[in-house]
Amino acid sequence: MAGLSDLTVVADIGARYGIHPNWNGFDAPLRYIAFEPDAEEANRLRILYKDTKNFQYEVLETALDKEKGQRDFHLLKHRGLSSCLKPDLTSECFRHLKPGQAEIEKILKIETETGDDLFAGLGVVPDFLKVDTEGTEQDVIEGFEKLLGKGVLGIRSSCNFQPCFIGQRLFSDSHDYLMRHGFVLLNLDYKGYGYPRLGLFRKPDPIENEDHRYGILVAADAVWIRKPETLGDTFTGDAETIAKLKLSAFCFLNNAPDLAVDLLRECAVAGKLNAAIQATPLFQTLRLRTARFLGRYRTVPDEQWERAQGIFQSIFGVTLGGGSDFYPQVNAWSRELAGADA
Repeated sequence: MAGLSDLTVVADIGARYGIHPNWNGFDAPLRYIAFEPDAEEANRLRILYKDTKNFQYEVLETALDKEKGQRDFHLLKHRGLSSCLKPDLTSECFRHLKPGQAEIEKILKIETETGDDLFAGLGVVPDFLKVDTEGTEQDVIEGFEKLLGKGVLGIRSSCNFQPCFIGQRLFSDSHDYLMRHGFVLLNLDYKGYGYPRLGLFRKPDPIENEDHRYGILVAADAVWIRKPETLGDTFTGDAETIAKLKLSAFCFLNNAPDLAVDLLRECAVAGKLNAAIQATPLFQTLRLRTARFLGRYRTVPDEQWERAQGIFQSIFGVTLGGGSDFYPQVNAWSRELAGADA
C-alpha cells in the first residue's frame, strides 16, 4: 500500500461548537481543519479536542473570504449567530425564529484569507468543505475557486432562501455558482418548518404521519457533490478510486446511502477495487456501512433481500449474511476496522 493514502481532509469554516455531527463516527483516517476567528472559541476547541487519537484536529484563528483583506466581525448576544454582516432585525429570522438574540455586543477587526491561498500554504487540498459563517457562506466558497477544480469533492453549506443579515447572498447564488463549477445538488437538510405560527408545530397525534410544513422557509443546510463522472479529469489510477470512495463515504454521511452504494458498485464493475484499495481503512469502513445499510432488508427474505445480497456480493466479493449470521459477520468487520485504526 506504499504511496496510497486514504486520508480525508475536511475544512470546517465557521467551526463554533466543534466537529459537525455528520463527521462523528467516521472511522477512516481524517484530518479535520477548523477555522474559527473568535479567539475564545478557538481556544475552547483546542482544549476540547486536544486528546483525539482516531483523527487529527487543528484550529486556525483565520477568517476565510472571497479575497484577502480585513472585515468587521460582529459578536452577537447569541455567539453562534456572530457574523461579518450586520443582522437584519426586520427579517423573518430575527423577528420570529431567534428574537432578542441578535444584539451586537462587540465588533472585532479580523484579517481574511482566501481558501485557495491558505491551503496552498498548507500544501494540501481539502476533500470536503463545511461552511457555516452566518451569511457569508457564498463569499467563503468563492475563495476556493481554484481548489473546486483541483480536488474538492463535496460541500455542505448553510444557505438562506431569504436573508437574515444585511447584504446576505442566497441559496440561488450558491447553487448557480457551484453548478457552473461542476457540482450538483445532493440534497437539502431540511426539517420541514420555518417559524411555526401560533405554536402549532408538534404532532397532535403521535400515531398519525406528519407531512405538514410550517412557517416560511428561511434556511437549511445544502449539500453539493462533484459530478462523479468528472473525477477522472482531476485524478488518475488508484487516486481516482480513492476519490470515489471518499465521495461514497460523504454520501453515507449526508443521507444518500443509495448513491454511496452505487458509487462503490461502479468501482467494482470497473475492476478498480484492487488489493491495495481493499487494504485501506476507508474501504473497510465503507464495507461496514454498506453491510449495515443493505442488511436492513434481511428481516424479510424476499426478492428485495436477494437484490441487496447480490449488490453486496458484486462489490465486496462475499455474501452478506442473513438471520443469525448477520451480526457475527458485521461485528467481525468492525473489529477488523478497529484493529486497522489502532
